[in-house]
Amino acid sequence: MHRYSSLFFVLACTLPMAIGCGQSASETPTSVVASSEFQLTSEPVGALEVLDVKDQAKDGEPVVVVGRLGGGVNPWVDGRAAFLIVDTRILPSCDDAGHCTADCADCAKEMMAASTMIKFLGQDGKVLPVDARKLLGVKEQETVIVQGVASRDKSGNVSIAAEGIFVRR
Repeated sequence: MHRYSSLFFVLACTLPMAIGCGQSASETPTSVVASSEFQLTSEPVGALEVLDVKDQAKDGEPVVVVGRLGGGVNPWVDGRAAFLIVDTRILPSCDDAGHCTADCADCAKEMMAASTMIKFLGQDGKVLPVDARKLLGVKEQETVIVQGVASRDKSGNVSIAAEGIFVRR
């Protein structure tokens, strides 16, 4: 448990917190060879929104969570199979063209509070050293459903050790 809370802290501290409103999904790398090892062929039932998982999940408990990649924050951990998802009920303050509105900077705190870290781990228990966009074929603003195991640290932060992902298209 300590290992996961330390990992979450390190990832959270090193994750770029830059506002990602100006980056459109089309700017995300598209030449992707997604790994089928983690791809789910159908959408898991019973998915909870991120805020509900953060409220209800117990450490070590299996969970199914739905969230959006990005939504006003940069979700990516470059070079790692880890990313943030945001509760789909929280809408970014960006216009239709993906440009930040005046209150976008103010929404960053709300976005971070409504997000959770998703990590795909190797057999050694460490985050896989490959960019999630390449490994999973995901891009910003997509809605994903993730099956995994919740990890709650002493501060109450919840991260998910993912076992599978379904991209809602």
